[in-house]
Amino acid sequence: MPRPLPPETTLEAAAARYGAAFGADALPCLCGVSGDAVPTAVAMLTHAVAARRPLRYAAIAEATGLPPPPLHGAL
Repeated sequence: MPRPLPPETTLEAAAARYGAAFGADALPCLCGVSGDAVPTAVAMLTHAVAARRPLRYAAIAEATGLPPPPLHGAL
């Protein structure tokens, strides 16, 4: 069984730091990010904050091999 990530490296914590840096509306799509994709997503979000460069909406999906996210959603 894999060890849980330390609290500061969870996807939720990384997304919160990213949202604080760029605004919650600037978060890239995190739909379907789980398992082996989580460390990559955390690293990408952390790097974006450190570099002060927001990610494109589909950047994490593209980097992890997930299907492209829809560009719109139902309200």
